[in-house]
Amino acid sequence: MEKATVYIISHSHWDREWYMPFEKFRMRLVKLIDDVLDLLEAENNGFTFFHLDGHVLLVDDYLEIRPEQEERLRALVRQGKLNIGPWYVLQDAFLTSGEAQIRNMQLGLARAAELGGATEIGYFPDTFGNISQSAQLLQGFGIRHAVFGRGINAIAENNAVRNADSSGYPSELWWASPDGSRVLSVFLANWYHNGMELPTDAARAGERGRLALDNVERFASTPHLLLMNGCDHQPVQSDVGQAIAALNDGLPAYRFIHSRFQDYFDKLESCASPSAAVSGELIGERTDGWTTLVNTASSRMYLKQWNTRVQSELERWAEPFSAIASLLGRECPAAFLKHAWKLLLQNHPHDSICGCSVDAVHEEMVTRFMKSAQIAESLSFDAMSYIAGRTDTSGFAAAENCATEDAHPFVVFNPLGWARDEWATVDIDADSELEPDRYALLDRDGAAVAYAWEDLGWISGFTLPDDRFRIPWRKRRYRLTFLANGIPGTGHAAFAWVRRAGGKLAPIGSGAEAACFMGADSAILENAYLRILTDAGGMLTLEDKETGQVYRDLLRLEDSGDIGNEYLYRAAEGASPIVTGAVPVLLEDRSAAGCARLVIRHRLELPAEREGSGRSPRTIGQEIEVVVSLRSGAKYAEIDVSLDNAAKDHRLRALFPSDANAGNVRADAPFDVVERSIAPWEGWRNPSRNERMQSFVDVSDGQRGLAVVTAGLPEYEALRDGRATIALTLLRCVGELGDWNYFPAPGAQCLGHYSCRFAIVPHGGDYREVVRAAQAFNTPLRAVTTGIHGGSLPPAISWASVDSPGGAVVTTALKRTEDAGGVVLRMVNLGESEGTVMATGRLFEGDVAISERMLNERAVTPMQAEKGRIAFPLASKKMLTLGFEGISAEVN
Repeated sequence: MEKATVYIISHSHWDREWYMPFEKFRMRLVKLIDDVLDLLEAENNGFTFFHLDGHVLLVDDYLEIRPEQEERLRALVRQGKLNIGPWYVLQDAFLTSGEAQIRNMQLGLARAAELGGATEIGYFPDTFGNISQSAQLLQGFGIRHAVFGRGINAIAENNAVRNADSSGYPSELWWASPDGSRVLSVFLANWYHNGMELPTDAARAGERGRLALDNVERFASTPHLLLMNGCDHQPVQSDVGQAIAALNDGLPAYRFIHSRFQDYFDKLESCASPSAAVSGELIGERTDGWTTLVNTASSRMYLKQWNTRVQSELERWAEPFSAIASLLGRECPAAFLKHAWKLLLQNHPHDSICGCSVDAVHEEMVTRFMKSAQIAESLSFDAMSYIAGRTDTSGFAAAENCATEDAHPFVVFNPLGWARDEWATVDIDADSELEPDRYALLDRDGAAVAYAWEDLGWISGFTLPDDRFRIPWRKRRYRLTFLANGIPGTGHAAFAWVRRAGGKLAPIGSGAEAACFMGADSAILENAYLRILTDAGGMLTLEDKETGQVYRDLLRLEDSGDIGNEYLYRAAEGASPIVTGAVPVLLEDRSAAGCARLVIRHRLELPAEREGSGRSPRTIGQEIEVVVSLRSGAKYAEIDVSLDNAAKDHRLRALFPSDANAGNVRADAPFDVVERSIAPWEGWRNPSRNERMQSFVDVSDGQRGLAVVTAGLPEYEALRDGRATIALTLLRCVGELGDWNYFPAPGAQCLGHYSCRFAIVPHGGDYREVVRAAQAFNTPLRAVTTGIHGGSLPPAISWASVDSPGGAVVTTALKRTEDAGGVVLRMVNLGESEGTVMATGRLFEGDVAISERMLNERAVTPMQAEKGRIAFPLASKKMLTLGFEGISAEVN
């Protein structure tokens, strides 16, 4: 009988920043890689390979300090001895967007190729749960294998493995995405440290090896066994060759070899196909619930808000409109986009974006967020200004027969893949004081648009011309608010604020059907679709006029003590949550043009901090301002919450009873909308069952639905209270990191000013209604001013619009290809059945070459548009990338 082979893979799981900041860890990283290079180059030491943790940024971190070692490193990568990539960073999968994860892989593979080649293994050793679309994402890059550590069995603090809690899955299995894509995977059932610090004498090696292999064989389904020789920031075991020799002597029934993942998977491929399979997301559902690390979704919530802002800026504004501008002749700012993405991705490792590190780490993160935002916002504005400058606005002055200086054109941009009718604002900067009552707002057809204006007074600014010295200026700013109708999908439409010829007074209106009605101790907000009653305690009763459904007791605030840490919420003992509703609130009407707005002011007496395992008897007065906004024509209510947080060790949530007859909730995830059971597995022991979303969570029963849409608030809980209540975490404050030692983290108390935004979306029971609402809430229309001029673009144009049953198919990216030879448009079907997609727009017109692409942008199948449109079926949960080449820059 052939011996079982034990593959020993030397590695060091390298959290770039965690319980120490980046530069302190880098000093150890440089020593580690110095040692690894020496070992790999030495002869007859039994040290053949080293796995550099699956993310290539570590190499750049090293080469910044040791640039003279680059050729040595490249040679070892080319020889297959030093295994790098494929990721740029090992990201958290739930708190980063799907597009960010694609950029992560693109940048990682590209950099690894420059250095000699990537290890094409989807490596997820310590990701805090794994998303449902991982297999499809990997397959899109031609990667057929994956390694993951979390999401099935429990992994406790300090890398403790609880094999007694096994869920029954073997270590070799198929991991599938909801579209049917699958990858051959290895589940690290004994974690990534089961072969660390191996002894070098035969007796101890045999004893240690026997213990390790007993655990490995409990899960293995083939004679090919895996020992991971390393752990967190583990110095390389330089005598692993001697240890392997000792293991071969001490356990002669096995063959121990120093190896790498590529060779290990080659052997697995030669075995019979695994009979076990796991599908979708891996979130530790069948554990006791204490080790899922899910509460990192609410640790340092400001980081999640920053991330949402910068991701959106890059994905929805900078990339698509830079791509469009490049089609019109502007140089694509590829280097700046790449730099902005790198800065953002450096904040995406799990110990970074999850907010579970020491304060110094997260202070550096904010700086990176700010730098990435500065680049992205500049790129967005420059691209849209370029497009506006090529949009024909000459008709506006002619329409009113006014002087050029009396016409103030601007262009409204929409990055989403469908035409939108939504409220917009624009700031008009005039050289002199105007008479706004004599101005009209005109749309692209010359029709007057109702609007409201506000005089913001004189402002100072400057212009930086490309060909001369800076120009300071002082101008009068007017802010216009109006309903922008028919803004084309992934496109724009022109408007102009013009002085009426002959000095005629322009008809000015607010377009405000939404209204606020104040009572003695209550208030009502109402528009054509919703009626919202606010009672004396600040809770809402919402009536959906379209369905007739009424939702009661919404927006109750709940504050509870938290004696956990950055990883884990643990309720304070002997302390009931403090809730709003019984204490009268102050109400104020703050309505504006097109928007009924109500301010609700709460004052809570909160315990100042924890005391032992409970809450302190000392209290502070905590004021919380909640602003409820209902816009004309809107089908959802927008909520803004702000406070100067003065309390420590607590969690603040908002509660939304749905009263839907539902046993499941749906939440959006990267390239998916996942369905999760409200009731946990029978072995669940954690009293709470929080989970994560990207931007919305929804409870519906087919007739009655209630969703909460958020901007950077990724944690929710579906309460088992008989009312299917959604509990949205607004803020969670703790004072320590947690895990394997005591690390104080005072910054995680999040003291000081804090604000957040979300929306309440009632609907008729179909979650697909929420998908577009969530995208629109997080991507409001933008306006950019321009001048009166001709142009190659018409006053309104769509570059790409996508229509599908129920609006389930949404676009996620429009960008230049990585080789700059064309553009790619990506979409995903978030519905539960196949749908026919109709795509139209400028990209599909003319003699353009269209092809289906992989995520690595390699062409797969040619496609043909007819008369500026293309129709095709798209399977449920399937991602589709279309590539375009040969697009003409001229439109007119």
